[in-house]
Amino acid sequence: MENPIKENRVIAGIHFAIRLLSFAKSMESGCACGEDEKNSMVSYACKLLEYQIHTATDKYELQYLEMNNAKQKLEDGKNFLENG
Repeated sequence: MENPIKENRVIAGIHFAIRLLSFAKSMESGCACGEDEKNSMVSYACKLLEYQIHTATDKYELQYLEMNNAKQKLEDGKNFLENG
């Protein structure tokens, strides 16, 4: 299996960060520990998406990020973390 990380970028799945953020924000928990884990996942997904936005150079990847409102989704994720 080929390593999906090249030059410090996850290149095998350009869809991963947006999908992870969407999934993490939609998770439901029944306890305080679960909320902490949810916030950790949202934080991680935001960092990953922010890194992808800042380092993307491939035309297809840039189009994907633009078409899927990646910057807005990143802001929504950050607002979610701030407003808990």
